[in-house]
Amino acid sequence: MKDSYDIIIIGGGAMGLSSAAALANTEKKVLVLEQFGFFNQKGSSAGMSRQFRVQYAQKYMAQLALDAIPYWEELQKHSGDTLVDKVGSLWFGDPSISSQEGGIQAAEEVMKELDIPFTPMNAKEIEAKFPFKNLPEDYTGFFQKDGGIINLSATLQTLFNIANKASNIDLIEYNPVTNIDSRKKGNIKVFTEKNIFTAEKLILTPGSYINDVLKHFGLSVNVDIWEMSSAYYKNTGNVQLPTWFVFQKPQSKSLFYGFPEVNWSHPGYIRVAPDIPDQIINDPSDRTGIPSIKSLGYNSEWVMKHMEGLEPNPEFTSTCLITLNNNNKELMVDTLPEWVHNHEDIVVYTGGWAAKFIPLLGNILADLAVTGKTKYDLSHFKIEWPLVRGEISNRFDTKVAKNLKLDVAIVGAGASGLYSGYRLKNGKDQNGNSLDLDINIFEMSDRVGGRLESIKLPGMNVVGEIGGMRYMTSQKIVTSLIEDVFATQYALDPIPFPMGDPDHHLYYLRKQRFFANRFSQAKITGENFKTHYEVGEKFQGKSSDEIFRTIIKKVLKKGGHSLKKIQNSPSPRREWNKVKKELKYEFKGPYKGKYVYEIGFWNMLKDQSSQECYEFLAQAGGYYSNTINWNAAEAMPYMVGDFASDSVEYKTIDGGYDQILTCLADDFLQNGGKIRTKNRLASFEKNPDTTSVYKYILTFYNMESKEYWKVDAKDIILSMPRRSLELLDQDNFFFNRDKQKALQHNLKSVIMEPSCKILLGFEEPWWKETLGAQAGESITDLPMRQCYYFGVDPKNSHSLFLSSYNDMRTVQFWKALDNGEKFQTKTTKLVKGKNFLYPHYEHASKMMVEEVIKQVRDLHGPSISVPDPYTSAFKDWTLDPYGGGYHAWKNHYKVWEIMPYIRQPHEEERVFITGEAYSDQQGWVEGAFCVAEHVMREKYNLACPDWLNEDYYLGW
Repeated sequence: MKDSYDIIIIGGGAMGLSSAAALANTEKKVLVLEQFGFFNQKGSSAGMSRQFRVQYAQKYMAQLALDAIPYWEELQKHSGDTLVDKVGSLWFGDPSISSQEGGIQAAEEVMKELDIPFTPMNAKEIEAKFPFKNLPEDYTGFFQKDGGIINLSATLQTLFNIANKASNIDLIEYNPVTNIDSRKKGNIKVFTEKNIFTAEKLILTPGSYINDVLKHFGLSVNVDIWEMSSAYYKNTGNVQLPTWFVFQKPQSKSLFYGFPEVNWSHPGYIRVAPDIPDQIINDPSDRTGIPSIKSLGYNSEWVMKHMEGLEPNPEFTSTCLITLNNNNKELMVDTLPEWVHNHEDIVVYTGGWAAKFIPLLGNILADLAVTGKTKYDLSHFKIEWPLVRGEISNRFDTKVAKNLKLDVAIVGAGASGLYSGYRLKNGKDQNGNSLDLDINIFEMSDRVGGRLESIKLPGMNVVGEIGGMRYMTSQKIVTSLIEDVFATQYALDPIPFPMGDPDHHLYYLRKQRFFANRFSQAKITGENFKTHYEVGEKFQGKSSDEIFRTIIKKVLKKGGHSLKKIQNSPSPRREWNKVKKELKYEFKGPYKGKYVYEIGFWNMLKDQSSQECYEFLAQAGGYYSNTINWNAAEAMPYMVGDFASDSVEYKTIDGGYDQILTCLADDFLQNGGKIRTKNRLASFEKNPDTTSVYKYILTFYNMESKEYWKVDAKDIILSMPRRSLELLDQDNFFFNRDKQKALQHNLKSVIMEPSCKILLGFEEPWWKETLGAQAGESITDLPMRQCYYFGVDPKNSHSLFLSSYNDMRTVQFWKALDNGEKFQTKTTKLVKGKNFLYPHYEHASKMMVEEVIKQVRDLHGPSISVPDPYTSAFKDWTLDPYGGGYHAWKNHYKVWEIMPYIRQPHEEERVFITGEAYSDQQGWVEGAFCVAEHVMREKYNLACPDWLNEDYYLGW
C-alpha cells in the first residue's frame, strides 16, 4: 500500500466503486477508502435490488437514463450475472399526482418528446395483464419495456472485481476518514484512523454520510435521509410482475412500489415496499434498522386489497437509507465551492434515487477528476453551496425545547461565547481526555458574530465591515485560528488589511486641509508646518502619533521604565502588565505620586501638553474613544502599539472578518453543539431541588413564540458585554443589587464607548482618480470623523466607501438623523432600485446620507468631485444589547484584580463571565478570546490547544 495517490475516492459504495472501475484503465494511481466493509448494509447501497426506468417528469433525467444504458451494457460484459433484467416498468394510479418519483402525465409527455416507446393503459387493462385487482376505475398508467430490475449485489461485486484486478487501484476497508487537509497550492492530505494519505484529486461518494466528510471543509449539504421499510411476500400464485409504482392519495401513506420475483434475493417471494419514510434523519447513525410497523401495515393492507397471488403478511422485512436533496434536485454532482483550496480537484456526488445511473455516474465522476470536465450536462445537479465560508444560519434552532438539561449553557453567540463552545467541544483536559459535555449557545438575535458583521451591499462583490474589521498578527489566538486551523479546515484566506499610502490621504481639521504625509514631508524639506492648533513649540509639526509616543515615553522614563525595553521584550504584553501595576506619575502637579492607573488619560495628556494639544490629539487621532478620560495605564500600550506603531501588521479575512466566528460556530455545530437563536435570557436562579446536579434554572424568552421557557444547567457562561449583563435580572441571587455590592461595583469598572458606521456604495471609485487613494483612511474633526476607501468589485466598477466611522460624542449627531425615510437604493447598470440583496442590515436614512455626503465633500475639498451614492448601510452599536462598539477601563480600578474576579464573581457558583469588555485587549476579538481561554483552563482544566504556543500570554 502506498501513501501517495493521484486520486482518492472516499466512500466504497456503488458510486465509489463505479468511479474506481472507470479509472481502472487509466494510468492514475487510485485509492478507495471505505469506513465499513465493502458490500455493507449501513448506507445508501444496502439491499439487493433497485429499479431501472427511463421515464421521468424531467426531460434531462430521462435523457440521462437513456445515456446510462450503453454503460450498463458495457458493464454487463464483465459479469456472468444479469445486472439489469429488463422486465419492463409499469406506472399506474391517479394521473394527477406528482411525487418524489415524478408523475404519470408529466412522464408521458417527456417520453413522447424523446420518442421513448410506451403503452398507455387504463385500470381494466392493467388488471387484465398484470396481477392487480380492485383498482379505481379512473386509474391510468403506462408500461415501458426498457425498465427493469437491477441486481445491486451483482453490480457492486462486478465493479469491485474490476477495481480489485486493476494494478493502479488500492481498495481499503474499515478505515474511516478522520480529517482532510486541503491547503493552498499543495496536495490534499487525507487522515484516517490508521494512515495519512496524500492525493492530487478527491472523489467524495460517501452517500448518506456525506456531511461527515464535508465537515472537514466546513461544509454541509441540505439533505434529508429517509429510513424506509421493505417487505417480501410469499408468491403463492406464480405471479409474474414488471417493476411497478402506484401513485395514490394521500401520499403520506398510499405510495407503493414493487419488483418481480428474482433468484438472487429471497426466491419464491416478491418485494413490495411503501414509498414513505419511516423517519427522516440528519445523521445515518440515527438509523434504527427496525422496519416501521405503521408503514408495513399500510403496505400489507394494499397488498391484500390490490395484489393477486401473494400471502397477505410479509415473511421477510428490512430497512434502507435514501439521501434526498432538500432543494428539489434529483442528484447532486459538483466540485466544492471556489473558496475551498483545490476546490476544482474535489468532486462530490450525493443524493437521489440514482442506482439506475451507477455506471454512468462513475464515468462522469472519473472524467471530472481526471480532466475537470464531462460531456454530460450537469447544470441541473449543481450543489447550492453557502455563499461564504461557514454560512450556518440554516442550522440554528429557534424553537422552545421542553425539559432541556445541559452541562453548560452559554449565553451570547459573540466572540467569547462561540470560542468557549468551540474549546469545550474540541479541547482536551490535562490528561488528554475530551470533556464530552452537552452544550447549547443561546443568542437573542437571529445571527451569530456579536460585534463582527460582514455584509455586501447590492451590486458589488466587496465585503463591508460594519463591526470589527481587522486583527493584529501579534494576537496569537485569533491569528492561529485564522492562519493555521481555519485556513486548513475552512480555507480561510488571511489577507493584509490595507492601510493605504498617506501620500493620498487627507486631514481636514479646523478647516485646514492637508495630506497625511505633510508631517513627515516637513521634516525632509525643513518646512515649519503648523496646524490650526496651538500645540506648543515642542509639539509643533508633529503628528498625533508622534505626540502620543513622545508623552508616553516621557512618563515611562520618569517612572523608571523604557518603552524600547518593553517593546523589545519577549512578551511585550506581559511586560506592560508588570509596568501598569507599578508605574507612578512623577511630575509636579496634582497627580504627582499617583499610580498612573489612578489617572485618566485625558488628565495625563493635558498635564503633559495643554488642552489645545489634547484637542488636536483627540481630533487628529481619528477616534475620540482613544482620548477619553479612561485608565491612563491601560491607554499607554494601546497608543504606542495598536494605533501608533509602524511595526504593527494588520490583517483581515478575504470574504469578511466575521468568518472567524461563523467558523467557530460551524465547528461547534459539527461537534454536536446547538445554537439557539431568537432566545433572550431574562434571568436565572438556583434550582430549588438541592439534590439535582443541574444547579441552575435559566428563563429564556423565545422571540418567535413570545413565551418564556426554562432550561436546567450545571454551568452558565455569560458571554456578554456590560450592557447585556445590566439588562438581566439585577435582583436574582447572582446580581442582587442590594447584596452583591462587589459585583455591581466591578461591573461598572468599564466605560461603554458608543460607535457607529455608515457605509455607502458608489458606481465608480471616485477616490482613485481624483485623490489617488487605493485604501486607508482620511480624518476630520467633522462629525463623520473618519472615512475608509474600501474595495472595488473586480467584475465592475461598483465600489465600497466607509463614509463615517465615528465614536463617543459624535454618535449622538448621527442618532438624531436616524429617523424618517430610508435612503433607497438607486438603479445602476447592475442594480434595480430597492433590490436589497442582504435584507438583514439596516439602511441609513435619506437625511443621514445627505448629511454625510456633505461632510465627505467638505473633507475632500472643491477640487475632488464626490458623486451621489447609490446605496447605504448603517450600524449603531450603542443600541441594546451592546451598549457600545467597544469598552475602556475606568481609572482607579486595579484591572489585574477585576479581570479574574469578573471571570467568576462568586467562587461557590459555576457562573462565569467572558467577553472583550473586561479584558486587557478591549476593542479586539483577541481580548474576548483570551478571557474565554482563561475560563477554559482555570474552570474546565483544559490544556493549551496544540495550535497555540503554551507560553502565549493571556493577560491577567
